[in-house]
Amino acid sequence: MSSVEPRQWVTDLYMLISDPIETWFDQQKSYIPLLQLAPGLIWVLGLLGSSVGIILMYSFLESAPLSAETPVITIANYQTVFATTYYLTVLLRSLLIAVTVTMISLLIAYPAAYHIAFMNSRFRNLYLLMLILPFWINLIIRTFAWQLILGQSGLINYVLVSLVGIFETPLQLLYSPWAVIIGLVHVFMPFAVIPVYTSIQRIDHSHIEAARNLGANRLQTFYEVTFPQTLPGIAASSVIVFVLSFGSFVIPNMLGGQGNLMIGNIIAQLFGESFDWALGSAMATLFIITVIILVYIFNRIIGLRSLYGSDAA
Repeated sequence: MSSVEPRQWVTDLYMLISDPIETWFDQQKSYIPLLQLAPGLIWVLGLLGSSVGIILMYSFLESAPLSAETPVITIANYQTVFATTYYLTVLLRSLLIAVTVTMISLLIAYPAAYHIAFMNSRFRNLYLLMLILPFWINLIIRTFAWQLILGQSGLINYVLVSLVGIFETPLQLLYSPWAVIIGLVHVFMPFAVIPVYTSIQRIDHSHIEAARNLGANRLQTFYEVTFPQTLPGIAASSVIVFVLSFGSFVIPNMLGGQGNLMIGNIIAQLFGESFDWALGSAMATLFIITVIILVYIFNRIIGLRSLYGSDAA
């Protein structure tokens, strides 16, 4: 037997095995992306799903975590939340602060992203880097810096009282709702800039040139051409900043004080200080449900699927 025959035999065997496999993969092309995402999805959904499942289970128990005693199922934790004015007030305050932070962040982020996206300069990437530079600094350090700026002996009061003399006594800037809002806007600003910047960069400049050639001025061009094409970025920024602000914990604790706590602080207190895991789980469950409902309403009003080019349901 010559040396060519075994090689031909191996080649024929390979073709015999590989052809059905390639045919099967061609038929299952739509499932290949799902298979590629499967490990990450299983990991994330497993951790997230198990955590949410445990919290949901604890919220219906009389005492948590589970012990050797027979667990008692109850809805008393939810009744306590809805019957306590303080908890409802904190939830409403968190909602108002999150909405305010989202609006201010967009008002600041959009002009900045618009200017950087349309600028003709070799320093464009440098300017974008400067906007996201706060990511490189620890959150505690950034928040502590705002304590030094907003405190009664801080920079702002020093300028207003000692240097300019507009006020005789220092202003109470720290430990106020506006201190929390300022801190949240500063921290979450990059999350508002990046999606808007990406959305503006994708605009076809020929559309803008066509509008200008047809006689539209800059304001009309922006309103009719540019702004509608940036709605996906605005929507993404709004959802990200709102959700992160709504559940913020560190900044309200450091800049708001005990009188301006948010829902994240209350949940942390129930788990870490009061050790009332059952009530804390009920609060956390209501927080998750509130976020889901608000995002759903936002989606119904704005239409996120249509903005991102998905087929309407």
